[in-house]
Amino acid sequence: MVDTSFLIAYLNRRDRHHEEAVRLSGMLENYHVYITDYIFDELVTFFAYRVGRGYAVRVAEAVLRKVEEGEVDMVMAGEEVLIDALNYLRRYERGFSFTDCVTLAVMDKLGVEHIATFDSDFDGVTLLKSKKKVVNIRYLGQ
Repeated sequence: MVDTSFLIAYLNRRDRHHEEAVRLSGMLENYHVYITDYIFDELVTFFAYRVGRGYAVRVAEAVLRKVEEGEVDMVMAGEEVLIDALNYLRRYERGFSFTDCVTLAVMDKLGVEHIATFDSDFDGVTLLKSKKKVVNIRYLGQ
């Protein structure tokens, strides 16, 4: 799973995590890459407000091209995922946004335990159904 914070860092040269995101992006070749429609929304909204609508549109088009080419799978949050996301919101007393909860619910549904993120809220989280520990790819091989 690729989180919004990773995508922002990768695309924004001024982000404090940019260099690390570029370095880690090579690791993504070893994984099946997923994002959710909520992450897509959060990413495009971030750039629309922080950089400009034109750049946000270019980012959206680039991501959608990656989806169309099969390099990235975009998972749409349906009713089951939204119900499960509410369970994450209830369960974890962290700074999780609802988008983060949707991310966890999708990871659990797909059996995915690896995430590319700069959001430390994911550290140490156990998925509710599969009981797998979430593993941030930032910490692999250290």
